[in-house]
Amino acid sequence: MSMNDAVFAPAPLFEAPRRLLADFAAWRRRYAHYRNTISELDKLDDRDLTDLNMSRADFHFLARKAAEEACA
Repeated sequence: MSMNDAVFAPAPLFEAPRRLLADFAAWRRRYAHYRNTISELDKLDDRDLTDLNMSRADFHFLARKAAEEACA
C-alpha cells in the first residue's frame, strides 16, 4: 500500500447536519400522524369504544403504532 492510498474516506462535511434534519423531519411526520390518530380516536364516544372493544387507555399505544406503521 502506498502513501497515497486512502484507508477510508471521511464523511462529507454536511452529511451529519443533513441526516439530523432528515431525522427531525421524519419525527415531525410521525408526530403529526400520531396527533391526527389521537384526534380521530377522541371523536369516538363510549358506546363506539365498547363496540370496538377498546378503552381510552389504549389510544396512545394505538396512535404510536399507527404512526410507526404509516411512516415506516
